[in-house]
Amino acid sequence: MIRLIFCCCYFLPLQHLSLTSGYGNRIHPVTGNVRFHPGIDLRARQDTVFAVMPGCVQTVNYNPILGIHIILVNGDLKLLFGHLSQVFVLHGDSIGAGTPIAITGSTGRVTGEHLHFSVSYRNKHLNPLHFIYALMNNLNKNK
Repeated sequence: MIRLIFCCCYFLPLQHLSLTSGYGNRIHPVTGNVRFHPGIDLRARQDTVFAVMPGCVQTVNYNPILGIHIILVNGDLKLLFGHLSQVFVLHGDSIGAGTPIAITGSTGRVTGEHLHFSVSYRNKHLNPLHFIYALMNNLNKNK
């Protein structure tokens, strides 16, 4: 179990959260095969994507599965934001929590627009919902 220490400088990846696909094994909506889904998918429609923590942009890239994506790193923690339509950051940028980093899209292998969000710690995938719940609990405590 990883214990995350939060302060008031963390944000959610989207202004409104609505889960469309969870973490873990699932039937892939495009291929129809059972595969491990290392992140979550959040409903979106040209929504602004925010950095959930301060960090350094490790990757801004495109691949056929994730489409346009960003990897944000803070120590051993990596956050991946996928299927984007536009990005506002560059490789190597240091950014603060809450910084707008992209606009959601439908690039890569998708059935429709959404934000793919994944979290890894020391290169081991974590359930992003646990991470988001911790963020939400922290945000509520700081109100």
